[in-house]
Amino acid sequence: MDNHIPVKAQIFITLLAGSTAAIIAYAASVMDWSKVEWFPILVFLLLLIFSDVFPVTLPRGGSVTVSFATIAASVLLFQPLIVIGIAVSYELYLLIKDQPRIKHIFNISQLATSTGIAALLYQQLSPTTSNLSLNHFTAYIASVIVFFILNSAFVTLILALVQEEKPLNVWRLNLKWSALTFLSMAPLGGLIAVIYINIGFWGLVLFLLPLILARHSFQTYMNMRQTFLDTIKSLSVAIDAKDPYTKGHSSRVADYVVSLARELKWPEDRVEFIQYISLIHDVGKVAVPEDILKKSSLLSKEEFAVMKTHSEAGANILKGIKYFSTGVDIIRHHHERWDGNGYPDKIAGEEIPEGARILAVADAFDAMTSDRPYRKSLSYEVALRELQDCAGTQFDPKIVNAFIKIYPQIKDNLPEEPDEEKYEEYLTEKNICAKTTYH
Repeated sequence: MDNHIPVKAQIFITLLAGSTAAIIAYAASVMDWSKVEWFPILVFLLLLIFSDVFPVTLPRGGSVTVSFATIAASVLLFQPLIVIGIAVSYELYLLIKDQPRIKHIFNISQLATSTGIAALLYQQLSPTTSNLSLNHFTAYIASVIVFFILNSAFVTLILALVQEEKPLNVWRLNLKWSALTFLSMAPLGGLIAVIYINIGFWGLVLFLLPLILARHSFQTYMNMRQTFLDTIKSLSVAIDAKDPYTKGHSSRVADYVVSLARELKWPEDRVEFIQYISLIHDVGKVAVPEDILKKSSLLSKEEFAVMKTHSEAGANILKGIKYFSTGVDIIRHHHERWDGNGYPDKIAGEEIPEGARILAVADAFDAMTSDRPYRKSLSYEVALRELQDCAGTQFDPKIVNAFIKIYPQIKDNLPEEPDEEKYEEYLTEKNICAKTTYH
């Protein structure tokens, strides 16, 4: 096994491979070799390989293809052992050719198990007559649903074990969006089978175009998503580059925000949204003069008034972008205070959007633990105490408590602390957060 794969994931793959062997053995025992026709099998092998050559990469690892329609059609046309063979054919080729092999062992195992159980179920439920009927398609629908449940469960579990994330979070991010797409291909698979039975090989050739279009729609969505994320990251870098003292600030804040949102049980689609918002939460600083951003001493009252406009300016910039329209209030209010003494609108408590309260804590922690022109950074432990001291005045106590809980998880990914003194004088002052603005 690959040493880079967690032990739990290796155990899971081993158990899955064992179940695959048992299913293949059973499928072989009920196989009627006298009914085997090799030309249709070859046709569907080529069709599946054509589909599998062009996978669509998922956001957090793994991939999907439009080969599901081919596998689904095979369930209607062939015996379970042949269906398994068609489903795993391309992965068997990759197992011989590519490294690491454990990845392909998993893919073969999950495909063989999902397909084998679905095909055996169809064989048990469908009528024995050769002509397709309503009862055949009822059995087909049941087998397709079973295939999707097993397939998505296996992929979700392995990604969760490898990435050490909660399975539900992995499913929401990687596979939730694909459920309707997968299930919508089930009718396509049924139609492919009907056309092959009635027209033959050339009927399948006509179906290559829809399969190509389905794959293209998958890939287009993922490419647009990645381009969008890359654009946001580039904008984030550009914002931070305006002030050399805040280099990397936005990406670190976004990481903290994601961990906080998950600790607070936010749905994964909202977690992803606030991650993007956090990456550009300081976009309004483009409206702040550089001499204020780079000033090496504390800001004057007048300069601070200008600095405070950045959250409102950022909201105004983003409100014209449809995707961010529902998150404009997060940008506008991320410098509000729990006690109502923040800016720009001086709202308090739960009047402040929860996303803004999350962002406020993450933003303050990174600001306190980063060097600024007018002060050195605090140690992480001191910054944590400051968050606790300011809970109930500057920050939402619930968010601070959540940050304390996630701190052990994020600590290993934090930049190494400097060797300079830990600025113990900060501990002797009362209510530091209330006196210091982390902009």
